Amino acid sequence: MYLSNLSTSDVVAHITCQIELKMVRQELTGTNFGHTVLIISRNSPESYSPAGERIRHIALASGSVFGKAIVLALGNRNTKRAVKASSKALLQQVILRKELPYPVIAYFDPLKFILLSVHSLFLSLRYKASYILASMPPIEVGASALLLAKLLHMDLIIDLRDDWESAVERNLSRYIPEHLSEVIFWLARRVYSSAIAIMVATPTIAKIAKKRGIETRTILASNGADTSVFFPLDGDSRQKMRIKHALPLDKTVVSYCGSGSNPYYRLDRVLASVGSLPDYLKEHLFFVFHLYRGIENVRKMKEELGISDDLVEVRGPIPRDVLAGVMAACDVGLVPFDDAPYLLCARSAKLYEYLSAGLYVSACGPEGGELNRLFSLDPQLGTFCLPTIENLTDVFSRLVKNGAFLFDDGNRKMRHNFIRENYERKTITMKAVRAIGSLSIPAFANTPSV
Repeated sequence: MYLSNLSTSDVVAHITCQIELKMVRQELTGTNFGHTVLIISRNSPESYSPAGERIRHIALASGSVFGKAIVLALGNRNTKRAVKASSKALLQQVILRKELPYPVIAYFDPLKFILLSVHSLFLSLRYKASYILASMPPIEVGASALLLAKLLHMDLIIDLRDDWESAVERNLSRYIPEHLSEVIFWLARRVYSSAIAIMVATPTIAKIAKKRGIETRTILASNGADTSVFFPLDGDSRQKMRIKHALPLDKTVVSYCGSGSNPYYRLDRVLASVGSLPDYLKEHLFFVFHLYRGIENVRKMKEELGISDDLVEVRGPIPRDVLAGVMAACDVGLVPFDDAPYLLCARSAKLYEYLSAGLYVSACGPEGGELNRLFSLDPQLGTFCLPTIENLTDVFSRLVKNGAFLFDDGNRKMRHNFIRENYERKTITMKAVRAIGSLSIPAFANTPSV
């Protein structure tokens, strides 16, 4: 944590927030039924990915409500294959040493399916799991969870993070015949229909599932932010943090935190628009990218455009508690989605952390999607545009022009309070897990509702 760098007012606000969250947690975690939940995920809760962070909170909430959570996740070659223990959650990471080539891996990877099925069976028998929760995508996670649920007669729960089926249909149509795609979609429907509940990250995902004929109950479990970690700093603290992390003191600092390789993040257009800015605007802007994947790819794009380190700097990932301080020292957070229709349902998980840290958000995506609606309702949170070079150039110009108002302490605190009141991640996840418990454990009927 970075409390040593904060002013007295920031420390008081942070401690007050932690006390409030502790009271909420005490209210929410009063039920523990001694059950074990096995969670299967491609992403480890120890990773830097947003999906991994979501799994971490689901595991902690499941451990508190049900009794114990076991997470089975795929690790990389540098990951130690070991079980890591805490009081209510265990993590087992297994390594997939060889993956099939694209596009086969984007369709169905039998090696991944077998690996997850075998290890999940072993863990279920060892820890006597009563429930299995599959975080999707990919389909291999759901398929292995379905197999295990049928074999051991366990309740199946699905965590559906995005509309991956539309993405497969769009991205693989030139590689995979239509009838083969239908096989995967049929398997997905079997997985969803066999579950007792589907946790969805946005309301649009729930609507899409219903349109596809899925009758399983959906429970909204929005992404959010841990507001005890991500919170705004006052002017003096921001200056100190910028000095500590080599950020310019006299420029508008724009932050992007995430993947540098996912094709639906249009960092290519962001960089192209930055490179096309007139010199007088470049003197007032600085972009810092913290990437957990695709670092060299983005650096190569930057070099090809002739963009200097004084304007854009590409850095590697940093621990979340450190990232929270660096983020709070910035002014703007970037969510540069593509405008493909399958992203209508998407809200970047990083969006909530930007806002919780007090940042103004510049977002792109498809017209009429989740991001478009959010910023249309409350323009003080951020701005939305279609991801064209011209639109992004205009947005960056307006950030320089209106920065004095957008980035003041009052607006930063307003954005943090918006997240704390509506998207506090621990509260959202706990409520969703308790709602699932009410569907399968009779004793929940006699517990106080939240």
